Amino acid sequence: MIGLPTTTRIAALVFAGLLVVAGGTGTTVAQSGQAEWAGDLYDEFDAMVPAYNDAVDPEDYGPLAGQLRGERVNMVVTDGDGSQATASFRLDDELRIQDQRPEHRSDATLKLSTDRETMTDILDSETPATAFQTAVADGDISIDGVGPVNAVKWFLINVVADLLR
Repeated sequence: MIGLPTTTRIAALVFAGLLVVAGGTGTTVAQSGQAEWAGDLYDEFDAMVPAYNDAVDPEDYGPLAGQLRGERVNMVVTDGDGSQATASFRLDDELRIQDQRPEHRSDATLKLSTDRETMTDILDSETPATAFQTAVADGDISIDGVGPVNAVKWFLINVVADLLR
């Protein structure tokens, strides 16, 4: 994380735990309107939640922790053919993942987006956290607010992060 702006590092910490487990093969049936591989993505994500929750430390997020507490997140992964898989969750006050679902949340306040190739590269890396951080820095992963207030807040966070790059 050395050399990356603070905002990028914080965003990387949130999403790294999620990406490390997504992808691969699983047994859950994809939800209606989702890619056929969506169930596999969710199975691996769901299996990683306990490890992520055990390792997360709000102190690592610095001042941004307050911006992430209580956020409801849609994580959207798009394949090269345009098919998409969405998993969702809520972050509690300690930034632990709660209420994970294999589907889009209508009440989401954040959207994390990447493509399946980026996710695969991160998962195949010997250092997935570093690969994730590079993807954020390169713009291969985006974080956007949902709703008027969060849209403005995360737009400003992203502008500052872009200026610091």
